[in-house]
Amino acid sequence: MDPTTLFSYERHVDSRSLSARVLLVTLGSFSDAAAAQATIDDHLLNSLPSRVVGRLDMDQIYDYAGRRPEVTLELDHFQDYQRPQILLHEVTGPDGEPFFLLTGPEPSFQWERVTAALKIVVEQLGIERTLMLQSFPAPVPHTRELPVTRFAGDPDVISVRRPMPGVFRLRAPFTALLTLRLAESGHDVVGLVAHVPQYLHDITYPDAAISLLRAVQEEQGPELPVDALEAQAGPIRDSVAAQVAASPQLGQIVTGFEQQYDRMITGGGGVEVPTAEDIAAEVEQYLAGLGDEDDKDTGQEDGPDMEPPA
Repeated sequence: MDPTTLFSYERHVDSRSLSARVLLVTLGSFSDAAAAQATIDDHLLNSLPSRVVGRLDMDQIYDYAGRRPEVTLELDHFQDYQRPQILLHEVTGPDGEPFFLLTGPEPSFQWERVTAALKIVVEQLGIERTLMLQSFPAPVPHTRELPVTRFAGDPDVISVRRPMPGVFRLRAPFTALLTLRLAESGHDVVGLVAHVPQYLHDITYPDAAISLLRAVQEEQGPELPVDALEAQAGPIRDSVAAQVAASPQLGQIVTGFEQQYDRMITGGGGVEVPTAEDIAAEVEQYLAGLGDEDDKDTGQEDGPDMEPPA
């Protein structure tokens, strides 16, 4: 099917006037651990000048019955239908330079056609670098800097070498296919994945979004403001610290994650450093269940999830 009919520019937009070096992608994937993608979208679109310049035809690529949109029934009438949308935004950075932001849920159908349509958009707009922003729950502590690993269709385009610790076979997200197809066409594309403490993945944790935005700059993207997110993060950090202090079980889990993290980063202290196979096994436990909404790991080893801050 013709991919050129799947994406359309807004009627008031002259696509010939659009141009930017970088595209940020926050399309849904397995999960949005700690609401990192949602936080980034809200932060960028509400703190920087922006406008919608294009969209994908959702009626062709979205499973409405499988992921039903929400609507409000107020007494005797419906209102506030939450229409699913995949939108392309033009955002003006703090330095005055524009970049593009692609937001929305993961496509349900026609992945190859969607990637072909987005490849055309990338080429039309002169985009030189595409950055995928994602997050997933991992065995890391909240008391350390959240790791952000990288992946790419061509590893040579990655600026900061922080790969996953092993080889994994997992169910593919749409962004994996988009990464492959853009790279096959000669485009620079890098994925950024924030590792969120497993016990925090169900709450909005701004540190995950902050880590991803800082990684964007490391990977030759725009320098983006994080001051507002830092202000939001402070009270949440305090709340998490209080809950950990009040729960001996959770405190023990956090301490274990801290010791493992420190061994991985420094290899010091005279303690045996885990092998690549050991580290990969730890991560694989978390990757294995991603994508199965009905198969969540609730074992004691992972510990309890945090309650949302008051």
